[in-house]
Amino acid sequence: MALVCPRCATQNPDGNSFCLACGSPLNAPPPAPAMPVAAAPASPFTEPPAFTTPPAAAYAPPPPPPPAYQSPYYAPASGAIQPPVHRTPWLVIIAVVVVLVLVMAGVGTVLAMGFAHSSNQAASDLKQLSSPSPAGSPSPVPSSSPTPAISTPSSASNAGLTVPLPDGWVVDSQDSESITLVSPSGTGSITIASGSSSPLQSAQQNKATVDAFFKEQFPDTKSCTGSKTTTGSLNGVAGISWELCFTLTSGAQSVPAAALLFVGSNPSGSVYYAMYMLTVASNMPAFSKECAPILKGIQWKLK
Repeated sequence: MALVCPRCATQNPDGNSFCLACGSPLNAPPPAPAMPVAAAPASPFTEPPAFTTPPAAAYAPPPPPPPAYQSPYYAPASGAIQPPVHRTPWLVIIAVVVVLVLVMAGVGTVLAMGFAHSSNQAASDLKQLSSPSPAGSPSPVPSSSPTPAISTPSSASNAGLTVPLPDGWVVDSQDSESITLVSPSGTGSITIASGSSSPLQSAQQNKATVDAFFKEQFPDTKSCTGSKTTTGSLNGVAGISWELCFTLTSGAQSVPAAALLFVGSNPSGSVYYAMYMLTVASNMPAFSKECAPILKGIQWKLK
């Protein structure tokens, strides 16, 4: 390849280092730039990048466990601050009045039917209802062993009192302080109660508590016509007796009801005593006579 002198443009044979005409040094032309090599396409079988374990997350402590169940009856430890005790003994009435509503609802049904059937008549009707035996069935062979007689309790008792159970009377409800009995005809109930009183309350304060309770539950509560509030005693316990009248409603029925009450307390006011009869107003004179054997047999245990 001929070399052209960059100074005089004389062509010199290949291999000369200097120009034959002017003696200028000859430089070989720079080599042609190499063709860029295209990058090989990625193989579909190229292995994926190696798996790297993500950095561990910062350790979070587990959530605290839920608080333990706190019973409403939990008693704080002796060293803790104790809340003041304030228990009205007449809270027992609340449960008994619920029973009264049920009893009176039955009374209202009887009144609506015009006393069509007495308890004796109902028993007679039950005796007349006998299931016929299938034809050809053998008659049952009577057992040779006598049937043991079922003894009926003659009294009911709790921590505060004992009351007699005349024939036909049944215990409708009972707890450590109160006993409620229902008459044989189911037309009334009598409740006797006694227990510790906290805070201390006199007989007059107990009466005020009862009056307020009945007024709250039955807004039309008032003293029964012709009744009087008197002081006296019930089997050795001094107290106050009076009579309240009110309207008792159960569903679509309304019944004029009456409550003959007695409340008392011991001299210090730490023990209360109570008795109240509940029936329809027109039945109170007869019902109070029916309850007389029970009243005479009450035995108070707390003094």
